[in-house]
Order: sequence, then C-alpha cells, then structure tokens
Amino acid sequence: MSNINKYELREPQLEAEIYYLTEQEGGRKTAVNNGYRGQFYYNGKDWDAPQQFIDKETCNLGETVKVYLQTLSTDFHIGHFFVGQEFETREGAKIVGKGKITRIIRPDFNYWDGSTFLKSLDKSIEPYSDANDFLKFRMDLENWLIETEIIKNIEFEMTGNLECMMLIKCKLINKDLQPREVAYKIIECWKTKLTNSNQLYKIEMNTSFNHNKNQSQTDKFVLSFATWHSFFLTGQIIVQR
Repeated sequence: MSNINKYELREPQLEAEIYYLTEQEGGRKTAVNNGYRGQFYYNGKDWDAPQQFIDKETCNLGETVKVYLQTLSTDFHIGHFFVGQEFETREGAKIVGKGKITRIIRPDFNYWDGSTFLKSLDKSIEPYSDANDFLKFRMDLENWLIETEIIKNIEFEMTGNLECMMLIKCKLINKDLQPREVAYKIIECWKTKLTNSNQLYKIEMNTSFNHNKNQSQTDKFVLSFATWHSFFLTGQIIVQR
C-alpha cells in the first residue's frame, strides 16, 4: 500500500514548488519527508507553515517537490501572496529550500493594496464624500478601538488619497504588550465590528526584542483596510509604542 500523502493538512492555503538544496549547495544533509515544518521565510520574516507533499512522500536533496502549505498564524498572511512569489525554507538562518507560490487556495490570501483595490472596485461605487458619513465612521471606529483597552491618543487624518483615505494613529497604553496580543486585539476589533460590510484587510508588524525583559515588543503595527457597500473607504490603523 502506498504511503504517499499519509500526512495531510486540514486546511491548506497555498500550493507551491520547493527545490531542496544539496549539502554541497549549503542545504541539509538528509532528505526531507512529507509533513516537514521548516521555517517559511518571506518578506523578511520567518513563519511556521507545515508542508504536505503532493506527489511523493520523500524529497531527496537536489529535487523539487510540489507542496501544500498551511500557515499557523493566519491573520498575519491575509492579503500578502501572489502566484510566482518566491520564498525560502529555512532551519534557523540556514536556507535549505527555495520555493515559489503556484496557486493561492484561500481567497483572502491574495495580494491587495490600495491601487489593486481601486482597480477591482465596481465603477458605480464612489468614495465616501458626505461629512456626516465620515463623522459617524470616525466616531464608531474610535469607540471600537477604545474598547480594545490597549490603545490611547487616537488621532484621525484625512489624506485626500483614494488609495488610503484615512489614517488612524494611536499609541499603546502598555508598551510591553506582546506583539501577538496587539495584533489579535486590533484584528478582532476590525473583523467583528464590520461584519455587515464588504471588507479587505492586511497587517504589517515591526517588532524588536527587549533583552532587559527577555521578550518581544511591538514597535509598529499597521492594519490597512478597505470597506465598501454603496460607497467605499480606505485607510490604515497605525499603532506605535
């Protein structure tokens, strides 16, 4: 009986091809098996993303294998991928594989920014222009952010740029709050308060390590958003220490 694909991901999000380097090329010393969990490295950061091999159980070094990937911190990857995007598989700082995205299975993983959003939007949908609409959205969003109990000093700025119409700048109350807690609070606030609207979002987070306290800290967190119904609004929530 064949053992191919005996390891299966529950919810694969991406399909890719990965070439595993030989030892002479600086790679591993041994072959890679289905279910391998090397670091998934792209856009300058390491992530955890187990691999399900599609057509083999073992990939010898110097070979290419087709894989499914499933990230384990989903919200951090929404809106970041495109077909042909390159990435690396790493073990620590060591590159052991070089990959390329061949298919995006989870729809909200597709890359977007302000420009691509505007190009995809139905031409009949116009930007928010009514001052009362802006005021209501601003008041609601400010209240929702306050309810997270992690931020203060909320400031709003209208940019006049349709790709990013509104900037919401704020500070952390507790500067030692762990990065994942910051991300979770802001993302949940956004997702749960806008369930009646069409929406896109993606996040970027800059962190550093506080050696005195032996923990990671949030330097800057940015949630980019686009929301639309009969009108549309784009912007960013920017949280800094």
